Amino acid sequence: MLAFKQKTILPLRLGLILCAILFFDVNCRQKPESKVASRSDMPPKILWAWERPEDLRFLDANKFGVAFLAQTLTLRNDEVILNSRRQSLQVAPNTYLIAVTRIETDKKNANRSDLSDASREKIVNLIKKTLELSNVKAVQIDFDATVSERLFYRNIVIELKKQLPANTPLTITALASWCVGDAWFSDFPVDEAVPMAFEMGADDKQIRDFLTGGRDWREPLCRGSYGIAVDEPLKINFQPNRRFFYFKSKAWEKSDLEKLD
Repeated sequence: MLAFKQKTILPLRLGLILCAILFFDVNCRQKPESKVASRSDMPPKILWAWERPEDLRFLDANKFGVAFLAQTLTLRNDEVILNSRRQSLQVAPNTYLIAVTRIETDKKNANRSDLSDASREKIVNLIKKTLELSNVKAVQIDFDATVSERLFYRNIVIELKKQLPANTPLTITALASWCVGDAWFSDFPVDEAVPMAFEMGADDKQIRDFLTGGRDWREPLCRGSYGIAVDEPLKINFQPNRRFFYFKSKAWEKSDLEKLD
């Protein structure tokens, strides 16, 4: 993602070193922040609807949208294995829908993907097809890319952005650790990266302490929203004017909405 001119490499390196030393909320990189945060057509609260039956007809479409798992793509050897959503999703006709594509890679050495151009092309085409689903207005990619998969991921995003219809929001999910200490995706041509501030594993305490101190995500692309889980509350003072994506490990119920204020 880093595309720098050779003549500026020395001062740039010094600046990056300074950023790494500070690690706090100093914005050392002047980059545009999330483009999605100010979209008036996207509701301020989005429920993630994963692979399970969901009846969300009780949602007020002026306040809530739905980001639903539309498909899971598994990379294995030279294959891209498609698993489309199998569970029902019921929403009111005017609900703002975001089609989420989950990308996974087989971690067994014998089955590792070759991350080829052909695989990239197939993934791009399959993500584009989710726009054909009823009432879908935006797409989101959920891919916990490892270091060796990052270039492949970048090329997917770049190619997808070129092929999406104009003004179609393209967002990605981002591990919280990516948003506080890793600038590897800062030049992705996406409208927003949604920080997943839950299930943070070994980074949990460090990130919670970082945010509790009143600091903001260091990566500007992450500054449009928070991704949080209702059963794993994030007790911080949230930055104003942010969109919230909510995750729940079980099916949503109307009573859950009381927890989202």
